[in-house]
Amino acid sequence: MDNLEYLKKQTQILINLYNTKRYEEVILKGKILIKKFPNQLLFYNAISLSLSATGKDEEALKILSKALSQQNNNIHVLNNLGLINGNLNKNTLAREYYDKALSVKENFIDALVNLANLNLKENKIEETKECLDKAAKASNNPQSDIIIYSALGQYHQHLGNFNEAIDCFNTVNKLSPNNMIADKGISLIHKYRSKDDPHLKVMEEKLNTIQDDEILQHLYFALGKAYEDLKEYKKSFEFLKRGNRIADKKFNYNMDEQGILFANIKRLFKDLDISKKIDNEQKIIFILGMPRSGTTLAEQILSSHKKIYGAGELSFLEFAIKDNLLKSNKFINDTINEVDIEKLSSIQSEYIKGIKSFDHNEKMIIDKAPLNFRWIGFIKMIFPNSKIIHCTRNPMDICFSNFKNNFSSKTVGFSYNLEKIGIYYNLYKDLMLFWKERLKDNIFELSYEELIKAQEKTTKKLIKFCDLDWDENCLSPHKNEKIVSTASLAQVRSPVYKSSVKKWENYSEELKKLKILIN
Repeated sequence: MDNLEYLKKQTQILINLYNTKRYEEVILKGKILIKKFPNQLLFYNAISLSLSATGKDEEALKILSKALSQQNNNIHVLNNLGLINGNLNKNTLAREYYDKALSVKENFIDALVNLANLNLKENKIEETKECLDKAAKASNNPQSDIIIYSALGQYHQHLGNFNEAIDCFNTVNKLSPNNMIADKGISLIHKYRSKDDPHLKVMEEKLNTIQDDEILQHLYFALGKAYEDLKEYKKSFEFLKRGNRIADKKFNYNMDEQGILFANIKRLFKDLDISKKIDNEQKIIFILGMPRSGTTLAEQILSSHKKIYGAGELSFLEFAIKDNLLKSNKFINDTINEVDIEKLSSIQSEYIKGIKSFDHNEKMIIDKAPLNFRWIGFIKMIFPNSKIIHCTRNPMDICFSNFKNNFSSKTVGFSYNLEKIGIYYNLYKDLMLFWKERLKDNIFELSYEELIKAQEKTTKKLIKFCDLDWDENCLSPHKNEKIVSTASLAQVRSPVYKSSVKKWENYSEELKKLKILIN
């Protein structure tokens, strides 16, 4: 076999491995191949995307940098550099790479769609639509249409245009019947009222044909939601259990490591002088707590105020802490022994640089990344004028809501296993007690149940805590037109309602062990 034939054969093998999501094999084989064929950029792209898929984004960037040195205007390399930098929340750099790719090929659909997603992430609504419209005009094949209509569906979904979103997702389903984005998207915003629901029937038919675990995961969660709508709770739970089983195996979330992390945080801040603050006038509202505790509703209420800008779930703080305090970029393997002013200043600078990408027009900005509850000590040292709002909710409602939502983030890998959810909840509860003892009146406790019961009274207390004048718009959060990208995107488009309170009781038999664990 001559060299060219060998290259063709190996390229096809690598493509097949990637398409079947055998990422570790792609990485191993690809690294061997680039030694033999250092100019084949496809190998670099395949390795980098596989590294990213397995959570190794920093290593993926190194591979792509080597590829860029081979050919600095390759649109696929530039696009992938944008994608992975975006994963790392390096939005400015991601945008630069997309722009460069589009300067080489202005109608490059992958870069246009990725840039649209970045714009959506930064609440740039007009720019998002502009990119998607341009991509739609340039599309000339069904594969591109799938990518574009998937993105358009998510765009409309996040804006609350649910009819338009469903139309887009239905188009995706027609073009690609086994597309997981479509069924997931429809199930989040569609209310299933009958067993004869056309989309329910479509999903059930797919159960007989789909073998790919990743697609099945999304399908099981969608069916779980459908049967909950139909009040068939045992059937709903069975599908949720199947979807969670696949995801739990994939993420393999290590609870022992989380225990070490939480213990390290408490050890550090037990004796650390939190009064060592860095002067900064920046007023940021941090909404935090367990995922599914009402953080999205809280943000919608506050961002309805004319002087508040809701930026959504930001990861700038976590990345800045990783960059400045942890040598290996792993929270668990390193112990934080000390925090000096220089490091705190760097964290502050990185965070401020990140939020500058949002057009908040000098308004108070909201960061509602729930898991920021771990970093409350750092928040008060870095941004002493910040407002911290801790969202609370019935523990069982929180835990079960985590179990039934198909999160896309690796950071909530505990949510796919009831035992892990229970352990994580207990770690969270213990740490929040620690923070409250240290910071007393610096944290506002926002009870989801109290908010539902006495919306106006609770909202007025919340606004007062933020040192702002009353704004009547805060009583109509469902009219807020800001982008919502969390699992609550459908709920927060309706007036505040009580049906989510004690919803876990419909599954009380299945959740007996969880109840024992967290009580």
